[in-house]
Amino acid sequence: VSSERFERQMRWLAAHYSVLPLRDFVGRLIAGKSMRSIAAVTFDDGYAGVFDHAVPILNALAVPATVFVVAAAVGHSCGFWWDQPEIVNSSSPDERHRRLSELRGDGDAILAGRALVDRGLPPWYRPADWRTISERTGNGIDIGAHSVTHRSLPTLSDAELEHEIVESRAMIKKSTGISAQFFAYPYGHWDSRVRDRVRSAGYLAGLTLDTGLNRTPTDRWSLRRVNIPARISDAAFEAWAAGFHAQRRG
Repeated sequence: VSSERFERQMRWLAAHYSVLPLRDFVGRLIAGKSMRSIAAVTFDDGYAGVFDHAVPILNALAVPATVFVVAAAVGHSCGFWWDQPEIVNSSSPDERHRRLSELRGDGDAILAGRALVDRGLPPWYRPADWRTISERTGNGIDIGAHSVTHRSLPTLSDAELEHEIVESRAMIKKSTGISAQFFAYPYGHWDSRVRDRVRSAGYLAGLTLDTGLNRTPTDRWSLRRVNIPARISDAAFEAWAAGFHAQRRG
């Protein structure tokens, strides 16, 4: 999404909704308060582009947001497997399903044997480094955990699941001093076992990629979100933010 389009979206959102920090958003859910015209902004994966281009716009508009970072990916120049041109250009629905099930969404396994050193990815597609994350956190910008390696959590053993959920927060704390209070499920994949482990690890909420709005009462360890396409029109953005897309999809 271009900076210009993103700024228009955030200006409209701030003018029509009370945009809250995620902690306050979840606090309203816990208290059973009305969620009408309440919104929270989140980003997954911790891209450099979010910190370099989106955060200055959010700061200027006083719009809070939470950025979920993949702890072991921070600062890596090669980027994520799903952004690699050679992967994108060879993808089919069946192949993507295989990568997320048989290969468990594991970037090392998916990229095995491919010489993809830095090819075709602009800087803003790469994960931000810890210094950038630390410098641009605060002033309404918070950090959440998005696992250690971004594998599909329901496919993991109990020990692997524990590592992804607990160690990701420890790595964020060590590198930034921030104790992440929220967890976003990689690929949006979750089940009752994953959800219960996130809850028992002490996170205040877990965020899925299930499409929809959150109303009271709702389970705060399986919060829904509205995922905004990059090239959506301004009018469509307004409709999606209001949940019309989610309602139409059921």
